[in-house]
Amino acid sequence: MSDPDVLVIGAGPAGSLAAIAAARGAARVMLVDRAHFPRAKVCGSCLSDTGMAVLRDCGLLDAVADGIPLHTLALQGGGRAVHVAREAGVAIGRHELDVRLAAHARAAGVDVRFGTSTTARSDDGTWDVGGATVHARCAVVADGLGGRALDALPAFEWTVSPASRMGFGALLPAGAVRCAPGEVCMHVEPTGYVGAVVLPDGAIDVASAADPRAVRAMGGPAAYALHALRDRVLLPAAFTAADWRGTPTLTRRRRTLAAPGILLAGDASGYVEPFTGEGMGWALATGAAAGTLAARIAQGQGTHDEWPAIHAALVRAAR
Repeated sequence: MSDPDVLVIGAGPAGSLAAIAAARGAARVMLVDRAHFPRAKVCGSCLSDTGMAVLRDCGLLDAVADGIPLHTLALQGGGRAVHVAREAGVAIGRHELDVRLAAHARAAGVDVRFGTSTTARSDDGTWDVGGATVHARCAVVADGLGGRALDALPAFEWTVSPASRMGFGALLPAGAVRCAPGEVCMHVEPTGYVGAVVLPDGAIDVASAADPRAVRAMGGPAAYALHALRDRVLLPAAFTAADWRGTPTLTRRRRTLAAPGILLAGDASGYVEPFTGEGMGWALATGAAAGTLAARIAQGQGTHDEWPAIHAALVRAAR
């Protein structure tokens, strides 16, 4: 496939859902990502009830069939603690979830290409895909907070909140943190928060959103996480030995969410700091909706002007 009806940039949850939805809408779809899968991700190992509902509606629940059901949020801060019951959601490693959703896209007939960087050459539907020129009737950009696909188009410039925190996270070995399966352990500091959750393979995903200045002052992500989790830490050496990964500053918005032939979905469409799975739900929901609209646009039955209202209906109130 050289010139697809729909080009989807970014094969995370938003991108894969967009590709699947567009293919089910009878579009010829190409899904590209600059990374090689499986890949490590900083966060996103918790799915909320919103994310589970989207997967259910799309017939993709098998992608999280072995996820650990989440039943408790253990919240600690200011010397106090509370346990809040959860009624939905699962914990699952992003390195597994992303591969499974991309496999579903391929099974739906999508041309999936990993290790392929993609950037807009102009605003006329021309893209540089791995060094080749590709023309698409509509593109869904879902390349996350750090994506560069739209750098050449000033209309999509980011506005970053001055008070925005950074994200960071790592996978720790089983037993490194006192956290029971099915429990989200969230510790809140004045400068941010750190959460931990047990994954199906026993590893512990630790993720945080924190003031970058506080992280630097503490000595880095490992030191900040150790300080925040305090008495839950069982293996301090695992924190210092872990491969910590960071994100750009989090809370941000785009000047626009759509233009002729371009729709933005997932984190690439804007971001606020989520809490225990909401961000994944927004990514899945906006991805599926963008793919459906992109297929209609490719067939001359829709327009990009519809997207801001659709996007707002999905995420504005929740954010």
